[in-house]
Amino acid sequence: MVAVSRPVCFLDLEVYKNYVLCAIRHQNGETELFEKTDLAAEDPRLWDAEKIREILLSHRVVTFNGLGYDMPLLMYALTGASVADLKKASDRIIINNCKPWNFEREFRVKVAPDELDHVDLMEVAPMRGSLKLYGGRMHSRSIEDLPREPGSTIVPADLVDLRRYCINDTSLTEDLYTTLKVQLDLREAMSARYKVNLMSKSDPQIAEAVMKVEIERRTGRKVEKPGEQMGTQFQYQIPSWMGFLGLDILDSVRGAVFEVTDTGGVLMPPALKDRKIEIGKGVYRMGIGGLHSSEERRQVHADSEYTLLDFDVASYYPAILLNQGLFPKHIGPSFLEVYRELVFQRLVAKKAGLKTEAESLKICVNGLFGKLGSKWSVVYAPNLMIQITVTGQLALLMLIESLEDTGIQVVSANTDGVTVRCRRGRVDVVEQRAREWEKTTGFTLERKEYRSLWSADVNNYIALQTNGEIKTKGWPGGGLPLQKNPTAPICAKAVINQLTLVSSIEETIRGCQDIRQFLSLRQVKGGAKWREQKLGKVIRWIYSKDVDEAILYCVNNYLVPKTYGARPLMDLPEEFPEDLDHQWYINTSRAMLADLGVE
Repeated sequence: MVAVSRPVCFLDLEVYKNYVLCAIRHQNGETELFEKTDLAAEDPRLWDAEKIREILLSHRVVTFNGLGYDMPLLMYALTGASVADLKKASDRIIINNCKPWNFEREFRVKVAPDELDHVDLMEVAPMRGSLKLYGGRMHSRSIEDLPREPGSTIVPADLVDLRRYCINDTSLTEDLYTTLKVQLDLREAMSARYKVNLMSKSDPQIAEAVMKVEIERRTGRKVEKPGEQMGTQFQYQIPSWMGFLGLDILDSVRGAVFEVTDTGGVLMPPALKDRKIEIGKGVYRMGIGGLHSSEERRQVHADSEYTLLDFDVASYYPAILLNQGLFPKHIGPSFLEVYRELVFQRLVAKKAGLKTEAESLKICVNGLFGKLGSKWSVVYAPNLMIQITVTGQLALLMLIESLEDTGIQVVSANTDGVTVRCRRGRVDVVEQRAREWEKTTGFTLERKEYRSLWSADVNNYIALQTNGEIKTKGWPGGGLPLQKNPTAPICAKAVINQLTLVSSIEETIRGCQDIRQFLSLRQVKGGAKWREQKLGKVIRWIYSKDVDEAILYCVNNYLVPKTYGARPLMDLPEEFPEDLDHQWYINTSRAMLADLGVE
């Protein structure tokens, strides 16, 4: 990794059988285009290899999927490869899934030369979406799709559209770079701290890389991936402290056999997967991902007689790993030593107010869990993944049973926490049972108090805390930036405003002039069209009072779900649309309110 500070540019490459285009956008908005082609264009953009090299060496070059596509082909192009050669190389990547390390051997180029400062945003962004999908989630100005299919022969008339498209991709890349600034700043700090380039890595990849570096430094030996585990079986090891008052779940767990699949995942044994666990009035189900209660269309409120308390387990999965002394057998106890040190360092940094350092270490501590279940990882250990997730679920069931045993109602449970409703005069009983559970398990509970909890189901709810803060999960239109497609977010906002007495649904919707709040976004396999206009594989729309038709799939003319009455909005307008169907959004908000059990 290059340590010096450089100006930033954004790069995108398009390759066709008779045409190659490289677009480089600078932060001042200026864009430089370089074309490799025999086409006779009115305004040709020359392929200036020396100028491209100069830009690469003097800038931080930011791409999306640059490590997998743009940079291998650009490095190959700079060796003097012809357009035909580049098209063949592009097909090797797209059609044959040629990885960067194989590309280097096959085409004898270095994909990421040490002298370059290159950042690929593809892994840094969450949830593995396409650039167009992230553009829609960020509400970028335009999310147009590729104007010509990759196998097309380009003609001069195509150049205007291709140039505009490529330039727009660099604009989307810049939007994403800006949106991910906090994550990239953390990666910058961590790269300097651990002397390894982490700029283009996801959180789990960073955790894996840091663990590998630290273990190798500590032991002096190379950390290798474990052998193939497909088809292997193992059983869950019940911790000595685990026990239940009357629930017989441990007998099922003790006899359950977990099997590793050919993809590296783990199958949930039928005896656990299909079992309904009834405690008090609640019904709970276990799964590979976590424990879930089964409530639907329910609202629960605190009042003068009852209170609502929510308990989350602090750093649940890291705590389980440390408390049980878990480590991958192929690595040994040094794994646990390094992990414990990272957790301790994070706590120290957090207490000292060192925010950047604390957040960096949080990535290492929390991100590692995902790699335990990845067969490509050097820390791959599916038995540890199951040991952690099943322990978490059983421990929560212990807490639920203990509370229900005293007559305290658990109204919801999900992965790492429970919510209870109890008489205000019995809060001390809840606290006592919580402390006993903490002492038995070694975990720590963090407490919040709710005024109200409205649930469509366990994964879709709105909670109003006593301090006025709103907590939501899975609600349409909600979610963290970049992680979820917007689905008319104004509707969720209108429901929350009505529930919390801020304003009525009608007032919220008719009073909003931000078009982004009315947008919906989705991916469409094979692409979509509207009135015979092709829209692409990522579509964005509003609901219009002037439209009585739907967006259709290109491949079969079937209706794209939830698009009847929709008008595409691939480019955001300067003015608020006059045709917006406010009544559609009002009706949808009312239906969402009914899903919460509110009449």
